[in-house]
Amino acid sequence: MSEVTPFEFLVSLAERSQEIARELPSKENTQTLWAGVGFNLLGQRFVVPIDEVAETMRVPQATRLPGVKDFVVGVGNVRGKLMAVLDLAVFFGELSEFAMSQRRVIAVEDEDQYFGFIVDESLGMQHFPNDAFDAVVDDIDDMFRPFVRGSYRVAGIQWPVLSLTALAEHPELEKLAVAS
Repeated sequence: MSEVTPFEFLVSLAERSQEIARELPSKENTQTLWAGVGFNLLGQRFVVPIDEVAETMRVPQATRLPGVKDFVVGVGNVRGKLMAVLDLAVFFGELSEFAMSQRRVIAVEDEDQYFGFIVDESLGMQHFPNDAFDAVVDDIDDMFRPFVRGSYRVAGIQWPVLSLTALAEHPELEKLAVAS
């Protein structure tokens, strides 16, 4: 009876694995995905690009400030940073049907500002095939159009891409105080 050395055993194992190995899919066959955070606002489903989102959270306790626009809920302290908490439904001229305790905040942060946009509900991370993108958006209220950057359509469902960065740069948000 011949005894197999450890080296010979490893060589035979490598040969057998080569015989049954499957090829990796070619790069052309792999599908790349776009990621975003889904949410509902005023009965409309949206997705915001993941690179625009600092975090999502419950609506933080906010201190109401005198003399600010009606969509400004107040200023909240989020882990030592001041966040302007803004109600998107009111910004768009509507009232949400959801209780504030059920609603969520999508935070957007850059070097100058830290906004918390209150949405009706968060739908979590969403992933779409890159080839499902369409620059044309159907069936969306005109009030949202200036902030929509195309859409993804999957299984017959349209997900308009709403840019919160573009919204944060809107002139209405440059000055949150009411003009006196």
